[in-house]
Amino acid sequence: MPNMTMWYAISSAKGLTNMKTIKRETMRIKTIIQLILLLAYFNSVQSQDAINAETQDEIENLAEAFLEKTKAPGLSIAVRKNGNTIYAKGFGQANKDANIPMDTRTKLRTASVAKVITATALGVLASEGKLDFDAPIKDYVPYIPDAFSHLTTRQLAGHTAGLAHRPKGEQFKKKQYDDIRETVLLMKAPPLFEADTDYKYSTHAYNLLGAVIEGASGKSYADYMTNFIFKPLHMTHTGPENIDALTQEDAELYSIAKGKVRKAKRTNGSYKVPGAGFRSTPSDLVKMMDAYTNGMISENVVTEMFKSHQLTGGKKTFVGIGWRSAIDPFGNPVIEHAGSWHGARTVIVHYPEEDLNISLMINADCPVLIEETAHLFAQVIRNKKQTVKDMVLTNQKIMLTLETKEKREVHEGTLTMNTKTGRLKTKKKGFLSDSPILYLGSTNDYAIATSYGLLYAHLKNDTTLEGRIFNYFNRSDKNPKSETPLATIQTKG
Repeated sequence: MPNMTMWYAISSAKGLTNMKTIKRETMRIKTIIQLILLLAYFNSVQSQDAINAETQDEIENLAEAFLEKTKAPGLSIAVRKNGNTIYAKGFGQANKDANIPMDTRTKLRTASVAKVITATALGVLASEGKLDFDAPIKDYVPYIPDAFSHLTTRQLAGHTAGLAHRPKGEQFKKKQYDDIRETVLLMKAPPLFEADTDYKYSTHAYNLLGAVIEGASGKSYADYMTNFIFKPLHMTHTGPENIDALTQEDAELYSIAKGKVRKAKRTNGSYKVPGAGFRSTPSDLVKMMDAYTNGMISENVVTEMFKSHQLTGGKKTFVGIGWRSAIDPFGNPVIEHAGSWHGARTVIVHYPEEDLNISLMINADCPVLIEETAHLFAQVIRNKKQTVKDMVLTNQKIMLTLETKEKREVHEGTLTMNTKTGRLKTKKKGFLSDSPILYLGSTNDYAIATSYGLLYAHLKNDTTLEGRIFNYFNRSDKNPKSETPLATIQTKG
């Protein structure tokens, strides 16, 4: 017969083991439930932000009208909201000769959007306490020439330092530069004016900021950008352009003038990488904006970066640490930057109140009002759809009055509308002579496609047809609709 004491000890041990097993299972089940709930939450957030089929069609209609009127070879678009990319697509061609379509992985020149890529690194370093925006740059760049040593990161990034746009001459552009110090020392001319007394856009200023990043981080500019900006933000298709090592993933360079598309000269941009010399994709550029909302850049630093600089005379520049501030036609504050260079027209736009980001990239330098175009694409996505009031017109005779600084022109024409789409035609040839019109999803708000991109139009047809077409300065605190319209439309007779 078993010893009772031994039997009790064995039973107790088995019970203890069973209790531990039950506890482990309970914890495992709780963990699984938490993961399911977390996944359901993220799926719910993503589904709330997701773009439905109707909106996708509207985006694609805008893109097709844009390509028709601008003659751009290709266009790439990406949209990101609350940390999720909710739309990305390429239109047209990345390379016309090779018949390579534009897609979401096609790398295009950033042009001056490189400045806010560099600014993002400045924001991260400032958030880590390694960089003071208002300290003289000689604190970070010991070799800086005396003429520039007193300038600050804030002044350089906000274009109030007085530096010329770029060094004089052309010879330096033929060399491949792999060292930031070399590019910093290209500028021989002293500042054009005392810092903070005026505004002068300068790409070369960003070479100095590349050197500031090296001094503040202890890394080379290229290494810091790769390992501390691009990798953490999953910007897998972004890096300095090497014009002699382009692949089929790189868009060809084109130029548009007078409606004709030509190949642009392949120029070497290694002398200005921090200010204009990257290749990227819209998908990567909208990912970059996560740094401003996920804690990589602190809230206080984000505020400083987006805040307008003020000149000593009191005038605001509407430029902060690289970023420009504006108001779109729908009253929404935007933070943005655009770029234009040989073979490229680009923009990144951030809606801070909604954490909505949109980027457009074109593989051609062209006279496109790209910020305004991006605002209209964003309106299709960001607005809550309203029931459109039927506007059905067939060759309605109109008078279009065009206001320019030089003169006032009045043109006869017709307007055809089928509620959401239509066409404006005028007898005299011009950028508005044959323009598609597309509804933006909110009352009386339309886009008119022109050779200058998408222009905002406010159209209504109550007792009589009335319309106003706007273009606007992209650094301002005024709603464009409060300004004088570019053109007005009225029923003839």
